[in-house]
Amino acid sequence: MDRKRVLLLSAVLLLAAGVAAAQDTGRIEGRVTRTDGTPLGGVLVRIDGTDQVELTGPDGRFTLNAVPAGSYTLTFELLDRTDSQPGVEVTAGETTQVDKSVDWDISFAETITVTSASRRAERITEAPAAVTVVTEQEIDREAAHGQLPKLLEFTPGAEVTQSGVYDFNFNTRGLNSSLNRRVVTLIDGRDPSVPFLGAQEWAAISFPLDDLASAELVRGPSSALYGANAYNGVLNLTTKQPRYSQGGEVRLTAGELATTNADFRWATALGGDFYLKVLGGYHASEDYTVSRNVTPEYSIFCTRSGQEDCLPRERIPLVIEDDDEIKFGGIRLDKYLDSGSFFTLEGGRADIEGPVFQTGIGRVQLTDVTRPWARFNFTSTHWNLLGTWNRRDANDQRSLASGAPLYLDDENWGLELQGNSEFLSGRARVVGGLSYGEETIDSANPQGRQTLVFRPIDADMSAAYAQVDFDLTDALKLVLAGRYDESTLHDSQFSPKASLVWGLNPNHTLRFTYNEAFQVANYSEFFLQAQTTLPGTTTAALNLSALENAFRPLLGGVALGFGNIPVMALGNEDLEVEEIKSWEVGYSAILGRRAYLTIDYYNSKLNNFITDLLPNLGTLGRLNTNFGPYAPPSSLPAPVQQAILNALRANLPPTLFPFLSNNLDGAPIVALASYTNFGEVNTQGIDFALNTTLRPNWVLDVGYSWFDFEVERDIPGDPLQANAPENQFKAGLSYLGQVLDAAVKFRWVDEFEWFVGPFRGTVESYEVVDVSANYHINDHVAVGANVANLFDNVHNEAWGGDLLERRALGHISFRW
Repeated sequence: MDRKRVLLLSAVLLLAAGVAAAQDTGRIEGRVTRTDGTPLGGVLVRIDGTDQVELTGPDGRFTLNAVPAGSYTLTFELLDRTDSQPGVEVTAGETTQVDKSVDWDISFAETITVTSASRRAERITEAPAAVTVVTEQEIDREAAHGQLPKLLEFTPGAEVTQSGVYDFNFNTRGLNSSLNRRVVTLIDGRDPSVPFLGAQEWAAISFPLDDLASAELVRGPSSALYGANAYNGVLNLTTKQPRYSQGGEVRLTAGELATTNADFRWATALGGDFYLKVLGGYHASEDYTVSRNVTPEYSIFCTRSGQEDCLPRERIPLVIEDDDEIKFGGIRLDKYLDSGSFFTLEGGRADIEGPVFQTGIGRVQLTDVTRPWARFNFTSTHWNLLGTWNRRDANDQRSLASGAPLYLDDENWGLELQGNSEFLSGRARVVGGLSYGEETIDSANPQGRQTLVFRPIDADMSAAYAQVDFDLTDALKLVLAGRYDESTLHDSQFSPKASLVWGLNPNHTLRFTYNEAFQVANYSEFFLQAQTTLPGTTTAALNLSALENAFRPLLGGVALGFGNIPVMALGNEDLEVEEIKSWEVGYSAILGRRAYLTIDYYNSKLNNFITDLLPNLGTLGRLNTNFGPYAPPSSLPAPVQQAILNALRANLPPTLFPFLSNNLDGAPIVALASYTNFGEVNTQGIDFALNTTLRPNWVLDVGYSWFDFEVERDIPGDPLQANAPENQFKAGLSYLGQVLDAAVKFRWVDEFEWFVGPFRGTVESYEVVDVSANYHINDHVAVGANVANLFDNVHNEAWGGDLLERRALGHISFRW
């Protein structure tokens, strides 16, 4: 039985089990709050006399499913605090509501729960990984700017590199790149990345930011649970359930860069335990991007291969000048069963025009991109079935470097079945799952000619994973995990993980972790066939038609194709996966119930790097042996073949002739650049963060990150760079009142080198200050402001990226 059938059969059995469970059991659900009504997360809710327990989420809510009919006592625990609720009656097929109010003196850090580190809920201080959480309240205060990566810009360990209004590279722990994909991003379990590149298209996030319930960043290798490309971490985004976020909101935003945004969100109960959410938005603005076909905005134009601190000349100007336009919408329907299980069916779409992105072949402008998607989810106490579908129709992208129009249609779907259980009287827990997915890539233009790959590509991938947590003692927890990945794109991979979490006392935790992870080449690195230009020129093709005409009497009707010999950047189908082995030690502490401190040290060994596009001929010889020296058509007589080679050698510059090659169909090309595996690097670093309440309503955040790397094996003349600063410092001061909230945040980034494809130079040290404020006029109307780069410190954050200036926005929102 193949993997698809196994998953489908499992899904049927899972749904049948959910229906059966609903017939003879009931459920308990409720919310734990302080006496002032604010929610309490991280509270352990236990049914006395059973092994059923549940942890309250950030909103204080809990659900205990499949509870046999009867009378019970609930116990509520958080560290050394306990309370109980006797006489809870459960009736088969019905829901019992239990809301509990407690007068505990609890710090914010004690209530934080996370799900990403173990794929199940746990207190952040007990997680076997370094985790950063951006809460729903923090997201709501910052949502007006509409740029998702900026929600994490001031968090510890995050490397947020901005190149345009919507062009961000999000990373952690170094080795950044344009279109970075070393941190897997998931939205309710769905991967919205661009399949061809593996990177995120942040302009295509098809919901208002304040529809997010939480954002969790797991720092460090995470392939043991999340598979390929969870190389440096995982960003797990969870949107709000309509059942618990009923009501509507319209927010209007305007400001600098001619910004005009409108966002809408509405959720309601439909009856019969159905809940609906509808949302949409329209964002329009100018951008920082300028054309580089005549004059660069900083530095000078490059004139030779490998030149640094210069900008590549582009062949064409921006196709769309000063006009980013993004439209999006979505709808979600949830159905709750009597057992507490529920179904989710949702879908959405984003349309994008205008943004420019740095890539390995230069800057690319999106002029017509459509991103539809859909998700199905069944969730119960012990099972979760997730189905996702994504499509990307890029009917016109434009390479500014070569002027070539690029077309790209991507489509993928996936199924994942996950289960969890407890044993040994709750001292051990296991989470495991199976997944299967397929992807299709096609870059044909309307005339049927491929523009980015040689032919359409199909691939499939499957995986099995599991993690076991075992309480060795009341204070010491052992975590073991592993994942096995298969794919038509790479050799089979096994990713192990081991962790010890030692609770020195209820508020102080020491963690030791070892991880192995891998990153697979994306479709571009494997299969790219994109036209580019000769270094220091705008020449994208050679015209040797005169030479072909001279040989025509000897060709016997055979065409050589010399009239248009394209200069090509090429993928390498022989690439191996990148690998990382990492160990780390972390300490977290709640100090005096007023401060939360985390310190993490990591040490990693990385090897088998996939390089950026490099000259196909260099110090390493020929990088891509699939494109060897040019050979004339084999049907021609040997003397004619030799005469053609002699003529080419005589008519082409001696530095260019060796790059002449044959494409997969035998046509002549200039195989200018390709990829290879090379390099070994040791990295280490420290992330420090302190969050403390200075006095009621005032919160101070301080963070510092140190990063160091040492290259053991390198490419002569093309050194590996971490593309990340050695030092970063972040600080923020917030006032969090019920009517007014305000924050000022500061970020300082050390000078560092940026070597990515054609963009090579020094990014000078920079500082930015962001401020935000919101004033609630009443329960229904609020106004606010958000200013990025308050002091207008004009700077670039990636070499070749835009010069960033101040962006001040104001907004008004209406809620009901």
